[in-house]
Amino acid sequence: MDLMWNELDTRLLSPKLWKGFAPPINGVFPNTANGNKVVGLFDDFTGFGRCCPASSGLAYYTSNGISYRAFEDDDGSITAAVPTTTPAVDANGIGVIKLTGGNTDNDDTVLQAGGGSMMPFNVIYATAKELVFECRVKYSSIADGDTDFFFGLFGAAGAVNNGWLADDSAAFADNDLLGFTRTLSTGTSALKFVYDRVGGTTGTHATTVHTMVADTYFKVGFRWKQQTRKTEIYTNGEYVTAVAASVAAATPWPTLYMNFLAGVKYQATTQDSMYIDWWACAQML
Repeated sequence: MDLMWNELDTRLLSPKLWKGFAPPINGVFPNTANGNKVVGLFDDFTGFGRCCPASSGLAYYTSNGISYRAFEDDDGSITAAVPTTTPAVDANGIGVIKLTGGNTDNDDTVLQAGGGSMMPFNVIYATAKELVFECRVKYSSIADGDTDFFFGLFGAAGAVNNGWLADDSAAFADNDLLGFTRTLSTGTSALKFVYDRVGGTTGTHATTVHTMVADTYFKVGFRWKQQTRKTEIYTNGEYVTAVAASVAAATPWPTLYMNFLAGVKYQATTQDSMYIDWWACAQML
């Protein structure tokens, strides 16, 4: 998909967040205007589909040249969402995927780019260059007891059973991660920003990033600032808060390479779904 500047600042990439990066061309981010090389991925899921039969919950998908490893427990599923016009302002357009949790306690549904093994992005304190991540999502229900979810960057092998969130708890798996979550411990409608590393204890930024409304799309993203070592967080294209450099300099800030991961985990009485319109991540080299 090619993005034009006049399409930005609405449902697509947010200009304030992506300042200095050129829009992706056919899913690939070109060099910046000053010549910096960029590694980046963008997927609007218009080419999404399973590329091999599922076996023991393990499945592989491909979309617009990106490979995904997935794990789907029992009645959990990852499907193309049916385009709809209800509600009109938050309709599912062409190229939306739907992650649905199973209906048995601790059922996992999780998807990770790079086939679960290729990890191109990092926020290593001493060396990481400028990085931006953004995603447009909505959640089917916002109520007490809803299914837990996460989306953002995650270390290798997250797309396995219990690979991103432990059973019967809100404890993330022992891995590097940086992204957004709602779990039973973080509240009903509050979207939180979390970070962790192997051997660490998950940190949660104090400021709520977004107050979610059921079945209503929102865009959230973050920018790792190379010069200041801060991580700025944006919601619907506007700056919200920042994680201080002192946090990035200490445990449990991520120290390994990561890639996009989205997961839902049934730990309640409601089988919920997360809809993902698109995601993008790019980093200067």
